[in-house]
Amino acid sequence: MHDDIYMLWLSSLTPYVSSRKLNAMLEIFGSGREVFNARTPELELEAGLTQQAASALASRRNLQYIEGILEEMEAKGMAYFSQNHERFPELLQEIPDPPVGIFCMGNLPTDNTHKVAIIGSRKCSEYGLMAARLLAKPLAEAGVIIVSGMARGVDSMAHRGALSGGGKTIAVLGCGADICYPAENRELREEIIKNGCIISEYPPGTTPQAFFFPARNRIISGLSCGIVVAEAGKKSGTLITVDQAMEQGREVFAVPGNISSKLSEGTNQLIRDGAFPVSDFEDILYALGISPAPDAPPEPVKKSLLAPEEKRVYDSLDLNPVSFDMLAEITEIQPGRLHFICTGLEIKGLIRKLPGSRYVRS
Repeated sequence: MHDDIYMLWLSSLTPYVSSRKLNAMLEIFGSGREVFNARTPELELEAGLTQQAASALASRRNLQYIEGILEEMEAKGMAYFSQNHERFPELLQEIPDPPVGIFCMGNLPTDNTHKVAIIGSRKCSEYGLMAARLLAKPLAEAGVIIVSGMARGVDSMAHRGALSGGGKTIAVLGCGADICYPAENRELREEIIKNGCIISEYPPGTTPQAFFFPARNRIISGLSCGIVVAEAGKKSGTLITVDQAMEQGREVFAVPGNISSKLSEGTNQLIRDGAFPVSDFEDILYALGISPAPDAPPEPVKKSLLAPEEKRVYDSLDLNPVSFDMLAEITEIQPGRLHFICTGLEIKGLIRKLPGSRYVRS
């Protein structure tokens, strides 16, 4: 039987045995098949497995168990690529602790495509959401694949931005690739599968556990040539991914934030520590040496073609929401006229109206 079957079996143990231990077993015994055939005392003694981990392994060491996984994968349209497979991402193979294999739903992009991760806090501000979208959309239009974790907040917006740019995106989960987490992202999940893929090192049916996510984060950074932190507080879990990215030798970018916002303390600290500050998607392309796709679409509206009053309103906005009354005060435009101008800029896709009659650049 092909060794990938045994690698699949080994990957199915990831919820019970760390990937470091699994990789250690592969190094000691030489192949997935040899690990499968090793006696339990050998695994405990030579690989240093705990009795609980060895027991979990032993109870699943049979071909019926493997066939059950294969049947479940087939029913759910899921593929598997071991770290020995030619489709396994090359960048991911290079990290210190690669997954034994990845379960995939959708179409795994080839290695000749540039991938950039955009990550950030689940509890984020409108500024963080807009920053993620503002970067993901033009990067996707430039042919870059956006990688993130499909979590609430910045991650979800990064995927949405990539999709709105007509590009592809990869979601890396801390549960089985067949599990929609969070549950409200079901529609987004389906769009990602159609325009990219969802991957996980955990077998189908694995429910999310808190300790799976730090391990998941090393795959997000490992797949990417650079990671962008759109927004993160001082103690954000996002910074764990940054540490892993630095260990993997990846470029780290951060979006500068308001110095009075606790949600930007993490990103501002990253910049002080040497991360590339990002104010435009082209900053990322330039730093990574990526040339935009030749058929990347132009901006839908040239800002130079705006009427003077439209330009005054647009120039008065950024990613921080501004109330209608404040905008009227800043621009010195009468409310009735200002409503008309704002509506026109919304139609052109240059600004967005938020709840509470607040406006931001789109």
